[in-house]
Amino acid sequence: MKKLIDILEVINVPLIDCQGLLAFNLDAPETGSQIDADAVEFRGWVLGKRSPVIAVEVVAQGRVLKTIAVNVHRPDVLINYPQVAEAGISGFRATLDLSKIIDQQDQLTIYGILRDQSLVKMAEVTVKLTSDSSTVKIPLPQQDADSGVEGIQLKLQRIQADLERSKVFVHTVKTHLQNRT
Repeated sequence: MKKLIDILEVINVPLIDCQGLLAFNLDAPETGSQIDADAVEFRGWVLGKRSPVIAVEVVAQGRVLKTIAVNVHRPDVLINYPQVAEAGISGFRATLDLSKIIDQQDQLTIYGILRDQSLVKMAEVTVKLTSDSSTVKIPLPQQDADSGVEGIQLKLQRIQADLERSKVFVHTVKTHLQNRT
């Protein structure tokens, strides 16, 4: 059965409450959209005030689902913020498979990670898992969340998110050290 995600609500945190952020926008997902659960796109841009934003994290139930590097070219942001050195590469984009992560309805939190490693909450996305009614549902036996293929896949996703966060941090440190010389 094909699983779908309904995007019930996307709430951007007011900029005044985003200490450390100059501006941001979450382009996708959008409120009211219905998306294949295995291909949910997170896309937008973000600018820091005193410290550049190096990554964006998608978090559910206290777990990091994905760490997304902020390195996508955004000429539109550069036009509006020419005084910010990182404006031209302030975008982020990633596709997440939420089909085995979301259980019914859940809230995802989007954070910006600044170069100084501080986290700034950017948005909350309320999602609901549904199914395509044109397919036949076959019940499967229940398993413990940490056992079986699904449990292993979930653990791998957590490890991949941690690895991606580490890669972004190492890249940032290397760039910072290269710029010092």
